[in-house]
Amino acid sequence: MEKRKHIFLDEKTKVERLTNKIKKYEKYKPYHEKTEHEDFRLQEKLAQLSIVASNFMMTGHSPTLVLTKREEGDEVLMPVGGGQKDRAKEIICKVDFRKLYRGGKGRKIDPMMIITAICMYVMRQDNPKRGDIRYSNSFIRNVGVTKEIYSHISQKLDSYQKS
Repeated sequence: MEKRKHIFLDEKTKVERLTNKIKKYEKYKPYHEKTEHEDFRLQEKLAQLSIVASNFMMTGHSPTLVLTKREEGDEVLMPVGGGQKDRAKEIICKVDFRKLYRGGKGRKIDPMMIITAICMYVMRQDNPKRGDIRYSNSFIRNVGVTKEIYSHISQKLDSYQKS
């Protein structure tokens, strides 16, 4: 068996190897440091949000500014309509799902269920007079949102909004 000779690296190769190691360790950031584009979990949740939003026919665009007359008689640019999907996206990006609703003890947890409850919360904020979104709705039933789960999640979201 032939003995291998020890190979000395030149300076250029040493630098290249070190830069590759640095790149490797920078690639794996902690969860709280990741941006929206780097985090695949968040991208997955936002994809699910678009499914739920299209099911509920939520308004997706930001509110548009329209000239409206006030009681004083002057015209002012006021925001009109929209923004439900944007607000739901904002909540999903900020809030930790594990703190909103915990599984265990026979409770099934699914990100789609939590996202649906968040969308219902945003829609009820916009129009509180609307009444209940039916829990017998086939989409809501399939996702698994019940009145108890929704009330629990909405209480948590209210406490987040206040703080």
